[in-house]
Amino acid sequence: MKRTLLSFFLFVILLQSSFAQMAGEGVFNFLQMTTSARTAALGGVQIALPDADPELLLQNPALLSPGMNNTLSVNYANYLAGIGFGYGVYVKDLGKYGMAAIGIQFVDYGQFVAADETGVKTGNFSASDYALALTWGKSFGSLFTAGASLKPIYSHLENYQSFGIAADLGIVRHTRNQLTTLAMCIRNIGTQLTTYYDGSSHERVNWSLEMGCTHKLKFAPFRLSATAYDLNKWNAEVTDTDPNGINSPASGQSALSAVMRHLSLGAEIFPENRITFRLGYNYRRHNDLFVTGQSGLVGFTTGLGINLSAVHFNYAVSGYYQGGMVQNFSLTADLARFTSSHSTTKDSK
Repeated sequence: MKRTLLSFFLFVILLQSSFAQMAGEGVFNFLQMTTSARTAALGGVQIALPDADPELLLQNPALLSPGMNNTLSVNYANYLAGIGFGYGVYVKDLGKYGMAAIGIQFVDYGQFVAADETGVKTGNFSASDYALALTWGKSFGSLFTAGASLKPIYSHLENYQSFGIAADLGIVRHTRNQLTTLAMCIRNIGTQLTTYYDGSSHERVNWSLEMGCTHKLKFAPFRLSATAYDLNKWNAEVTDTDPNGINSPASGQSALSAVMRHLSLGAEIFPENRITFRLGYNYRRHNDLFVTGQSGLVGFTTGLGINLSAVHFNYAVSGYYQGGMVQNFSLTADLARFTSSHSTTKDSK
């Protein structure tokens, strides 16, 4: 286990050195959006949630487990300014070869009015982004799992198009009593393969090194979750812009604030097996989007999950600005249960 973790860290360092040489500030940022309602309700980033839930695979491919076999999950979020995004995934058990999943992540930015340089309207245009997610995971014993996702990317903005490639790598470690789960993941390592127009530089994808932990209380229906993200961009300074457009470090950022800007915190309460209540907090979102003098729940998240055996429903609401809430919906179906139910009904006839 120690040798595996050391190799993983060395691999991260090499990747960081390689991609740091590439031009650009980052492309295909839709990959960072939280498609999972469960994750959204727990602060927006969680990579160590241990349940067999396919909607979590974009957070960490190592969460792929045999309990997800023959399940289908669809996720959708009603974002700001009429933008909609989502994710759909199907999981299959490959036996001794591990687990596999195929999914697609998308963003629809809606319709826009086109106009020339004089302001004369010339029509309408659309914009959208897509990423295919091909995921593989394998358990090594009952306590350790590794996984990887390969994500071909297509972006369409008016008449401009770009293709790219990205990958996720993750590991998960459970304690023997199954109360604590530790995880580490590198998300969205990649680059453009073709640019939006000729002559432009190939940009890298903004990637993130993440470490997470969940812990369930032994004698209470309560679980705490925390994920540290963007550890490869540690302590990125908050900046202020002066009237001349010059950025400088913002005053008053404490060491605690610098640490909190990398944390996503959440809690789940499940008084019974059928329903789960969730709460979360994202300090960076709260700090960056909060407007002084206005009340609101910016950075706070909440949601619930309903388990109907063959179907699981998750819902989340996240505060982004005063009166502006983003809603996430996720529905997961165990297709094996529907198949067996149909077969039983047919046999009884």
